[in-house]
Amino acid sequence: MPARNTETVLARYTKQTFCLTGHEQFPYCFLGSATAVRWHDKYFLLWCRHQTKDYAPDDVTIPIEDGKILVSGSRLLFVSTDSSSIDEDFNDLQAMEFAPENYQSPNLESAFFPIQESDAWNGNSDTQFYLFGYPTEYRSVDYEIPHVHLKQVVTTGNYIGASHARHVHRIKITGKTPFSQDGLSGGPIYHIARDRNSYFVGLAGIMIRGGNQHVYFIDVRFILSLLRSAWPA
Repeated sequence: MPARNTETVLARYTKQTFCLTGHEQFPYCFLGSATAVRWHDKYFLLWCRHQTKDYAPDDVTIPIEDGKILVSGSRLLFVSTDSSSIDEDFNDLQAMEFAPENYQSPNLESAFFPIQESDAWNGNSDTQFYLFGYPTEYRSVDYEIPHVHLKQVVTTGNYIGASHARHVHRIKITGKTPFSQDGLSGGPIYHIARDRNSYFVGLAGIMIRGGNQHVYFIDVRFILSLLRSAWPA
């Protein structure tokens, strides 16, 4: 695609979660971001357990059709844990599978980022990162009008180093406009790289927490290992 269109295209894969509260006056709760990805012929949403721990899976939804319809997935998946990994940060990751045939949305597939293993971040620290998400401070909700205004941000980051936690890394936000990192959990981090033919964009990971202009994310290589075990190619 033309380079000038890259940000616009990547933006559609980052979702604001709409958690259904069951409250007539305040029907939604907004708990951070989520990332829509495609792995071969499977479509699913990635985010963090801590974001929606108080909500049933069917109450975690994302908007489609230009925000006119809210949909939930058909199957919720967790990271398998044992005694050696029970306290690891990567246990916060979860996925919800979406079967396109269950929705009357002809363009649903285009809202999921196609993960290519060859394009995924390989751990190179000398790379440019791009972060997408829905910061809490940029959200405006008025149930009397009613009106929900959500602003997505994209910003850049530089690699700081691996965390003490397994499969977790830290980057520093380098964008010129400072903002609180609250609301970025579940959002994607992409990297830009180059091969013999051209530049390309690949997934680097999923954000799990942040603060003071720093963000921690789960390595895409760990995510790919989970996808391979859950859905063999």
